[in-house]
Parts: sequence; structure tokens; C-alpha cells
Amino acid sequence: MRPSILTAGLATALIAPAAAVQASSEAEIAQLRSMLEQMRSQYERRIQDLEDRLARAERQSRPPSASAASAATDPAISQPMRAPSVSTSSIPASTTSHPPDFRGALSSGTAFNPQISVILNGNYYNDGRRGSGAALVGQALQPSGGLAHDQDHVHEADHGHSHGGLNNGFNFSEAELSFSATVDPYFDAAAYLAVMDEGDVHLEEAWLQTRALPHGLRVKAGKFLSDFGYANKQHPHAWDFVDQNLPYLNLLGDHGLQDTGVQLTWLPRLPVYTLLGVEALQGDQERFGATLSNEDQERLGLDATKNGPRLWTLFAKVAPDLGQDQALQVGVSYAHNTQHQEVQTHTHADEDEIHENALAGEADLWGLDLVYKYDGSGPHGQGDFKFQTEYLRSVKDLDIVSSPHPEIIGSRRTFTTDGFYAQALYGIAPRWTAGVRYDMLGLTNEVGGGEHADYGSSDRWSLNLTWKLSEFSQLRAQYARNDILVAANERERFDAFYLQFLMSLGSHGAHAF
Repeated sequence: MRPSILTAGLATALIAPAAAVQASSEAEIAQLRSMLEQMRSQYERRIQDLEDRLARAERQSRPPSASAASAATDPAISQPMRAPSVSTSSIPASTTSHPPDFRGALSSGTAFNPQISVILNGNYYNDGRRGSGAALVGQALQPSGGLAHDQDHVHEADHGHSHGGLNNGFNFSEAELSFSATVDPYFDAAAYLAVMDEGDVHLEEAWLQTRALPHGLRVKAGKFLSDFGYANKQHPHAWDFVDQNLPYLNLLGDHGLQDTGVQLTWLPRLPVYTLLGVEALQGDQERFGATLSNEDQERLGLDATKNGPRLWTLFAKVAPDLGQDQALQVGVSYAHNTQHQEVQTHTHADEDEIHENALAGEADLWGLDLVYKYDGSGPHGQGDFKFQTEYLRSVKDLDIVSSPHPEIIGSRRTFTTDGFYAQALYGIAPRWTAGVRYDMLGLTNEVGGGEHADYGSSDRWSLNLTWKLSEFSQLRAQYARNDILVAANERERFDAFYLQFLMSLGSHGAHAF
């Protein structure tokens, strides 16, 4: 018996530690498995977020050859290049009884939001007028706002927040900081800051936009560039030429229609892509619907600036489906500002005294735009073609409120100025694009009402060559031949040459069509 007891005791002594070790190992293995599953779940969710975000980006930047069905599934995504389908299967999700699926929407708390980028925009510039040519281009003669310019001061550089203020030599136009994000399932938001060469910071845009409204509706609110026309909503780094065209510069100013307010757009379910929109804006404008300072209003007997909104816009954009390789968008726009004020000065022969006429009234602006794109299917844009044109017509219906000449007070004046530009770009080689632009101000350039005067036009030819080294950097050379009307029967003809660089640091979303 004793050997058996001894054997059993030894076996127990050996087996017990082994069992304890096995139990401990199994617990550790279970813990490791749990940790692995948790990491796998987090990783898969992160990958799914990225895939969903990539899918949305591809839908937004997909060329016009993409299927119309994907555009119709999300009415909140404006895709002017694709016509939504009207088949039963393509009814937007927001029009059905099922709630929208927001599982792919990123929250503002994820590590991948917001998108942040810095875009550097600088150039070398030279003209034949000691650097004053760039200012003259933005001060072409039009009857509204005065009939002549102070030639002693046009050569001075514009050091304010101006995209066109250039000196002969090297210039740093701006560094644009952009922030954009999907805030939650209900809103997108973005902010754009411009840092100028002297360190001044200007808020260009800061807005929120809805994601989940039904029936193709979308609301945008904050400070933003109006969707009036085509070029108005583009930031300078998105321009196809170094500078802005003549009609925009002279009728709208350096910043175009940029204001604070609200926008409502509607993308109805139609056989042809159609986007309709209306905007109510405060009305604080640089050229169109400008008002004077409080001191000048009091001195000249003008009404105080009215409460906003004072600026209203309507626009429609239509894009028929032309197939896989080409796209067309046609737009019509209208803007009305309920208050416009300006001062016009003049002198009389043999007098040094400057006389001021103060005018006030309303302003209207019409616009037509057309953009055509062709995909040449070559590497890095070779063979691609783009044609773009716009026509603007400004009419200001004003009354003379005060003047040194009492007999004209209360008289009505109508100031009409229009203009257009047409430009074409062609991909001559991989990453190389050549462009030509012709722009004119003053097809109609006249004063009507109590007196009549008709003035001539200003025009310009521009040629450029752009080298897109990558998606993040490009260099551009541009030449312009300017013929600018600066006063009655007085023109300035000069050449201008530009060398521009554009560099993008960080993530920057694709530009709209």
C-alpha cells in the first residue's frame, strides 16, 4: 500500500502545478483574443470610415462619364456633370419613407476631420507702366462711380485685401488656409482664411451646409461666395489664369459677390440635371450695391444704410448628359441690390474746385454663363479641352440727391455697363496646358436719363502656359496685351507678364465643376 500511496502523491504533486499553469495560460489566451478582436473591430470601423469618405469624394469628383444613377441617390451632392435618372430605382433616398443612412458620415471627433490645407499663391509681375497696369485693369472707365481716374495715384500699389494689387517684381498674393469637415449627419462646414503678404488675415468664407433635407433641398448659411454666374464662387488658386477677368473686376470688384446671408438650392428629379437657387445676402458690396460711410451719408444728405438683407440673387444651372467624354453646363443668374450709393466728381473749365454729385437708388445685374469640357483620355490631362464664357450686364437706376447745381437735384440717371470674357484651355502634353482668353468691358457703356453719354470699351488678350508638376504644385507663365479706357477719349495700351506659383500643403477637396 505504501508504494501506491507514494506514487499517487507524486502524481498529484506533478499534475497540480501543470493544471494551474494551463488554467493561467488559457486565461491569458482569452485576454489576448479579446484584445485582438477589439483591435480588429476598431480597425475595421476605421477602414469603413475611410472607404465611405473615399466613395463620397469619388462621387463628387467623378467625371461626366459616370453613371447618372449614383448622382441621383444623393440629392445633397451637386454634380453638374451628370443628369439624374428618372427611373423608379433612382428616386433619391430622401424622398422615400426610409430614413437616410448616415453610417458612413464622419463625425467631427474622428482623427480624419477636418481637412486642413494651406495654399501658397505668389508671382513675378512686370508691365510697361512701372507697375501701375494691374490697378488700371481694375479701374477701366465706366460711367457709374465716376467718369475719370486720378492718374497721379493709380500707380500706387493696393496694399489692402486685393487679388489684383501687383507691383513690378515679386509679389506674394496670399496664403489661403482652408478647413472643411462633415460635422455630423446633418451638417457640413468650411472656413477659408486669406493671409496677406503683410500678415493681415481676412475671413473669405465661413459657412455651414445641410446634408439631410428631403426632396433635393439644401440650405447654406454664413459668409460665402455667391453662386451667381460661374467664376464668382472660385477662389484665386482655382482660376485658369493668374488674374480675374475684366467684367468681374470692374462690375463686382476684387472679391466678386462675397457676402453674409443664406442660400437655398433645389435639385429636382428631372431628366436633365437642373439646379435652382435663391440667396438673401446682407448687401455689403465693393462695387455692386455699395453704400457710403456714415460721415459721407450725413455730409451729402444720403439715407443711412438700410438693414439687410439688401442683396437678392436667383440662379439656375442646367447640364444635359452628353455622354462619357464631354460635359456642358449652362447657367443664368440675376441679382438685385435694393440700395446703391455713390459720389461722382467733376470740375469746370478754368476752375480748380471739385464738385460732388451724390446719387442713390437700386442696382440690377444679369449674367449668362456656359462651360464645356472634353476629356481627351490622355495621361495627366493631355488632350483635355475646356471652354468657358460669361456675359454680365449691370444697370443702376439712381437719383441725384445732392449737388452744387440745384437744378439737377432729383434728376434720374441710368448707368448701364456690360462685358464678357471667353477663354479656352487645351492639354498640349501630359501636365502641360495652354490657354487663351479675350475679355471686354463696355459693349454698352452709357448714361441715360436726364443726360446721355456713350463711352467706349476696354479689352484685353491673354495667353498662358501652365505646368502641373503634381496634384499639389503648378507653375504658370502668362502674357497679356491690355487696351484700357481710362478717361473719355484716353486709353492706356501696355503689355504685362506674369510668372505664378501655386503650392498646396495638406488635404484639399476637389473643386466643383
